[in-house]
Amino acid sequence: MKKIGIIFAMNKELELFASTVSYFTKEKGKNHTFYHGISDNCELFAVVSGIGKVNAALCTADLIETFNPDFILNIGISGGLSDKLHIGEYIIGSDIVYHDVWCGEPNAYGQIQEFPAQYHSAPELYGKLSGYLHGLICCGDKFITQANELAAISSHFPAALAVDMESAAIAQTCYIYNIPLLCLRQISDIPGHPFSEQQYAEFWKNAAQQTVDLLPNLLKSLNR
Repeated sequence: MKKIGIIFAMNKELELFASTVSYFTKEKGKNHTFYHGISDNCELFAVVSGIGKVNAALCTADLIETFNPDFILNIGISGGLSDKLHIGEYIIGSDIVYHDVWCGEPNAYGQIQEFPAQYHSAPELYGKLSGYLHGLICCGDKFITQANELAAISSHFPAALAVDMESAAIAQTCYIYNIPLLCLRQISDIPGHPFSEQQYAEFWKNAAQQTVDLLPNLLKSLNR
């Protein structure tokens, strides 16, 4: 039976997820409480990371060291950086980078010295999925709201599709532990848009349920 770690963005998603599986228990890791369940012949270990890179990295390490999953699925939200995107759309972070890291030459912008310039979702995982836009997701410890902040990120990463606060830390931790990752992010708003605050508020009305509705078919595809 395949073991899958799932890192959610918020508690409501985790609670709804737990109600959809045939069996679950709460189990303690070193610093986190995990929901352990069985669904579609997969053993699932789900957790909420908390906001920001440190929380995300600690949570990912705890998940890996406690349960040693075959791969990790990170489901969360991101602000959109591209006109191609629509509110509520899911995208795959095929490439993931820090937008708030600079270690000096000869490192690339966003690269932590002695680590890759970018991290990646595993092609063997997202290759099983269809209908999703793939691209670069940027990550940093700042909630981006202003157009000038977006412009600064885009100046370094013009191909970026979205921005969040956890994905690169999760990806770097998976890289360290050699665990495959699939980063799937839902677009909550377009930062800098005149109505971005309204977009964000409207998004949250249905976001958790949309993610939970997505999971059964997603897990079936990944378990092929």
